[in-house]
Amino acid sequence: MKNNNELHYKFDISQFYSDFLKSPKIFKNRDALNPIYIPNNLPHRDVQIRRIAEITACLLKDGVPFNFLCYGKTGTGKASVIRFVSRKLDEKCNEIQRNRPWWIYNNCQQVNTPYRILANIFNTLSIEEKIPPTGLPKDIIFQKLLNLLDDVVGNSVCFIVLDEIDILIKKKGGNEILYDLTRLNEKYQLKKCRVRLIGISNILKFKSFLDPRVLSSFGGEELVFPAYNAEELTDILQERAEIAFFKNVVSEETIPLCAALAAKEHGDARNALQLLRKAGELAERNHNKKVSPKFVYKSQKSLEQDNTEQFIKSLPKQIQLVLCSIFLIAKHLPNLKIITGDIYDSNHIHSGRNFLHGSLHSTVPG
Repeated sequence: MKNNNELHYKFDISQFYSDFLKSPKIFKNRDALNPIYIPNNLPHRDVQIRRIAEITACLLKDGVPFNFLCYGKTGTGKASVIRFVSRKLDEKCNEIQRNRPWWIYNNCQQVNTPYRILANIFNTLSIEEKIPPTGLPKDIIFQKLLNLLDDVVGNSVCFIVLDEIDILIKKKGGNEILYDLTRLNEKYQLKKCRVRLIGISNILKFKSFLDPRVLSSFGGEELVFPAYNAEELTDILQERAEIAFFKNVVSEETIPLCAALAAKEHGDARNALQLLRKAGELAERNHNKKVSPKFVYKSQKSLEQDNTEQFIKSLPKQIQLVLCSIFLIAKHLPNLKIITGDIYDSNHIHSGRNFLHGSLHSTVPG
């Protein structure tokens, strides 16, 4: 039953927009708080930047770098460092008038089947022809891709970046496609282009999941990205805040607070940026001139809100009962293959009786 305030409330969207336009300006460039934004400086990642620069620098003298793997927990700057180095390497190639390398990014969270990975590589390189989502034999895609690599990349290197590569290995055909990609130069005899793989993983022991053939073909080097501590996160947020917000908008205590909260969650810079961005948006929506700590706490609460719980609360009572029955049966009888009749019977147990005292009580141990 809705209360009187809910029944008589009507949202005036035109007035909302008018009021919003009159509110203080907080953001100068809110994209700077997006995790995929790559600034001109990446604090506390000089060691990793140098290592990748050392691996890839031979390209400037017609060399071909090794494959390499980057390890580290979520939000430790793995993908950001690779994109940062790729941008700087491209700039140097343009400066000395050398063919720049190609960088093809593949997030294995979304693209994790051999067919889709090959299609993604081809479609990134090709302007006119596109590989359909399904339907072509693997050998035909390979031949098309080989021709395209030589034609488009030419006498340069194509880096294939496989983010969350550990997810790919768990999929059917994961080891096989990795083996094929590592052998593009030799087995499939590329004439001009050279392909190199860059793997990004959250699992330090990722290589133990690889087939011995893949492990041998992959070779290369390994880099570890440690988690950020609170002081390092503060430095990162401070630099981003100077780009993202107008001057004197962020309270002095706000950034250290965001950093401290994120440091407690495994030193995740992505989470720290998300907290600060959300806090800024909440201050903006409340027509506040300052991004103060109170908005950080509200931001944290909003980001940690359990949407599943809210969704279940909004369901009709009958569906809630079905879900409750399934949960209770699975909890107390984990080995039972639940059928419709079990759910129906548990739903019809008298409301005053506990589930364990119902028709399935005799099968529960103890």
